Amino acid sequence: MVNPAGPIMAGGFETVTLNEAGVEYSLVFLPDKHNDELQAQGSNPVFYWLPERMRLARKSNGDLRLSFLHFVGVQDGQTNIGVAPGQTRETSGGVLSFAMTGAPPEGVLRDAHKQILERMQQGSRDRFWQVKPGVADRSTIADIRPIPIRSSTLRLMITDQDGTQGGNAGDPFFVTAQGAGPGSLIPTAEHPFVVNLGTFAAAQVEQGLLGTEVPIAVTADLTLPLWAPITRLHMTANWERVFSHFTAQAGASWWWSSADLKATWNTLRMNGDIKVELEMDRTIPGADNKEAMVTKYIDMLVAMWLDQAKQVIFQPMPEVQDPGPPKPGGLLNLFGWGFGAGFSLNFRHDRVEIANSFTFEVDEMYAQPSTMGGNVDGVADLLAAHPELKSRYLRTLYLDNWDRKITTVCRPVIKWPDPDHGVSGDPVKFASVQIGYPSVNGEIAWSAHDFLPPRRPQEVDATTSVQGEGAPVGETTPLAPASSPTLVYASGSTSELFFARQTQKKAEEVTGAPEGWRPDKVFVRRTIQFDEAPSALDDRFTRIMVEANEVNLDPGPFGTLTDSLNVAVRADNAGVLVLTPITINIDLTASNQIVEVQVQAKGESPDGGERPIVTFTFTMADTGEHYKERRFALYTGQPGRPPGYRYRARVIIKGTLFEDGEEWIGPWTDGEGSGDLPVRVPKKTAPGVTVVSQV
Repeated sequence: MVNPAGPIMAGGFETVTLNEAGVEYSLVFLPDKHNDELQAQGSNPVFYWLPERMRLARKSNGDLRLSFLHFVGVQDGQTNIGVAPGQTRETSGGVLSFAMTGAPPEGVLRDAHKQILERMQQGSRDRFWQVKPGVADRSTIADIRPIPIRSSTLRLMITDQDGTQGGNAGDPFFVTAQGAGPGSLIPTAEHPFVVNLGTFAAAQVEQGLLGTEVPIAVTADLTLPLWAPITRLHMTANWERVFSHFTAQAGASWWWSSADLKATWNTLRMNGDIKVELEMDRTIPGADNKEAMVTKYIDMLVAMWLDQAKQVIFQPMPEVQDPGPPKPGGLLNLFGWGFGAGFSLNFRHDRVEIANSFTFEVDEMYAQPSTMGGNVDGVADLLAAHPELKSRYLRTLYLDNWDRKITTVCRPVIKWPDPDHGVSGDPVKFASVQIGYPSVNGEIAWSAHDFLPPRRPQEVDATTSVQGEGAPVGETTPLAPASSPTLVYASGSTSELFFARQTQKKAEEVTGAPEGWRPDKVFVRRTIQFDEAPSALDDRFTRIMVEANEVNLDPGPFGTLTDSLNVAVRADNAGVLVLTPITINIDLTASNQIVEVQVQAKGESPDGGERPIVTFTFTMADTGEHYKERRFALYTGQPGRPPGYRYRARVIIKGTLFEDGEEWIGPWTDGEGSGDLPVRVPKKTAPGVTVVSQV
């Protein structure tokens, strides 16, 4: 029984081209080597098809298997994850993913099968292509199969690169791709590719997809197992010379061995008494050595030649036996032809014409290189007809909004005390801040930090937010941030900066968050821890009153909800009234002249009574280089607006043993807000002045 052997090129090939929705698809068909024998035994002939080019594959719903993502963005360390605080990063490029296939659309393949079969039934075809109707009772007139593939290597050609990589990461023309290399052995298989592109390369690809010429191509280098076109070996013999050669040989020897016969054949061929002609396709691999091809079949040719010799010069035809010892009685019958009873050499002219030549046909299967390529095209035509589909295949990702984070910069605004340099400052022991952000289930996760006095507080400007140029706290730097979600930078001469970072979530991703929360808002809880107020004996020019040692600036379980990216932990937010400098508007000219400035903060003290009156004294000795700045500070611990105050001046002129002194007190004057306090000292006769006594 004959079985299909595989495609053969002897009869050439047939190409069928069909049009589907304005796109041409071509299939190349080859016949099976045994088509005539298959039909002779009642079986179907077999034809093999191969796509002429590759095309973009499609999904089951008809969409193209293609996606181009253009990404662009400027990211900074305050709003994007992966960028350290203080740094920025610009990114632009594209990612192209697509799949190519050799399989034509289902309708095209069906119509191509029908057309090739109709073409083969028209007659006037050779034995490989002809489809004979009415042979046996076949349900189909032929079998159609994809051509077998022994190996496949995929190559990707994109922009100005022939390969899968070009340039370095970050270069505008950077290209790197996955998908090239060994491919499937099935013509209908899909071959996926993913290509990463730099800025300019991405622009070329995007415009190519939207235009008529796409700078992307895929080539499959195939190896096909094909039967070679028939090789014909034609042998002719000059039998008169052959007869003469054997006659002379018979006179010298009574038998011929196998080696003798092969040597005789070679001698006759070299002398031109036997001619061997080889007709073959020189393009077939291995066909470059004619002599080697003849030598390959020499044993077969010798056997055929001897068969012809039996008909022409030997009568009767001798029998060929295996080698053996001589038989008794002097009969010699060794391997090959021996002489025995009835044997004779007789040139038979009547047989020469019959055995004048011999033709031998050889078929061989070989590996045929082939190429199947295709461009990534068709997108422009599709979008021209359906512009609403553009976002399905070409999208833009703005990385500014990708992987967002909220970075809250927290800093203390505190005039740190520095007794070593005569600066009392705010009596703050430390300040703390907590930044909260909800988890997906609404629970608030807090990041906390305590601000401690710097080593050189006299160099700190509490009104600025500069980071400073000193060494960082710990081992963190903007170039090598810590792995924790919070960072702290500072130097010995600056206040610390605390960076609280959270991944920004979408509103729909969080359930049960506190009322009023939005994805761009954080919760803040700030605390000021005051030290004990210094004694009046420590510094007679400064009066500091602390009514609460611990002050929560953001009351409530969740503190303050804010969308500000800068949070200041200010000591003056703790209900602070600071009056400095406190000065008088006159110069004292005698040592017996004294002016007292009395200051009283309004409101109740923690024990429910009035706040005490604080007195500052000015004498002639305080003028010039000996002048000391007077300062009054009240820390109520009540966040919000600081309390109001009132002040008045008391004048004392000391008497002597011979003269009476004087004393008068001016009226109370109301004031609000922190700042300097210039006190106007009234004359004794001014309105509202109370003369205490003659001293």
